[in-house]
Formats: sequence, C-alpha cells, structure tokens
Amino acid sequence: MNENSRTERQKKVEFAVGMAAIDGGKPSAFTKNLLNQYENGQVSSSQLKQAIVEKYTRASQ
Repeated sequence: MNENSRTERQKKVEFAVGMAAIDGGKPSAFTKNLLNQYENGQVSSSQLKQAIVEKYTRASQ
C-alpha cells in the first residue's frame, strides 16, 4: 500500500472515531484492532464493517 492510501485511511479512521466521540462513544479494543488493520491495509473497509457487524450481532443475541 502506498503512503497516500495509508494517509487517507488514517483520516477516515480519525473522522469516524471523532464522530463517535461526539455522542460519547469510543472504540472497544476489538474495534481499535480492526481500525489499525484497516489503516495498515490488512483489511478492506467492507471487511472491517462485516467484522464489526458479526461481532456485535453475536454479542446481542
């Protein structure tokens, strides 16, 4: 992954975390790990979303 892609991913993560913080939320350790993987290009945005949906769907059942 090139540096521009990484920078763009970091900006997206910062924005998402900031928006959640406005409502008093903050990412769990699980989500932080996924966000780091996304920033590093190890997972795509769709993989990130799917992992979060699966984790919290199971948690609520």
